[in-house]
Amino acid sequence: MKFLSAIKLAWLFLFAVTALQAQVPEKPSVPTAVNDYAGIFRTRQKQELEQRLVDFATRTSNRIVVVTTSDLGGLSAMEYAVEIGETWGVGSSKFDNGIVLLIKPKTRTRGEVFIAVGYGLEPAIPDGIAKRIVDNQLIPHFQENDYYGGVEAALDVLMPLAAGEITVEEIQRQEQIEFIISLVVLLVMAVLVILPIVLAAKKQGPTVIAGSGSRNASLADVIFWTSLMGGGNSRSSHRGGSFGGGSFGGGFGGFGGGFGGGSFGGGGAGGSW
Repeated sequence: MKFLSAIKLAWLFLFAVTALQAQVPEKPSVPTAVNDYAGIFRTRQKQELEQRLVDFATRTSNRIVVVTTSDLGGLSAMEYAVEIGETWGVGSSKFDNGIVLLIKPKTRTRGEVFIAVGYGLEPAIPDGIAKRIVDNQLIPHFQENDYYGGVEAALDVLMPLAAGEITVEEIQRQEQIEFIISLVVLLVMAVLVILPIVLAAKKQGPTVIAGSGSRNASLADVIFWTSLMGGGNSRSSHRGGSFGGGSFGGGFGGFGGGFGGGSFGGGGAGGSW
């Protein structure tokens, strides 16, 4: 009976794996870095991304594959991305140095994205960093239907990390420096704006302060600071290759070795909009 139970469990496991694989696209017969099944890129954009990823693969041996789909087939974005990485074998079997950037564009349902990182690149791109890239480089662009710009901005960060050109520690230091600079600029502007108002109020006396002119000035101050804070955040979140404030939480004949048997274990991060 135990033997039969073991066979039954093995059969159920095999059935589950087969069913899961059936819901993701088959591995392309000609390996390509950009597989736009959802049709969200223009021809020129697809060509430029393909060439960039082929050049990166040639230079570093790391493989980054972009896959878009209009339907996740009942899977989560993480399951779909990891299954593509495993089924297609993105990266090399020796180094497990593959990355799958999965995009399900927003249609009648919410948009979803996931960065699946192969075992070999998880130390260079831990989950917290992947989440930062999703939140700061990808989703802000995707919210404006700028899928190409989002992928470009994400690659500006993913590529140097995967190649070892920058490290997590360097990014953390960069964040700290940018936060301090932003704080200093904010304090300086606060002094430049608020100090003249205070001095003018003292010179004109309490009667003017209580008048309509004072109320108009206060309203103008509120509008100014609101637009300043809002505009600054917008520019920061759309700047490719940089990180905002906060804590971490067919191609061109050169991508033929892109599917070499790399393994994935669920590392990475995703988000929705």
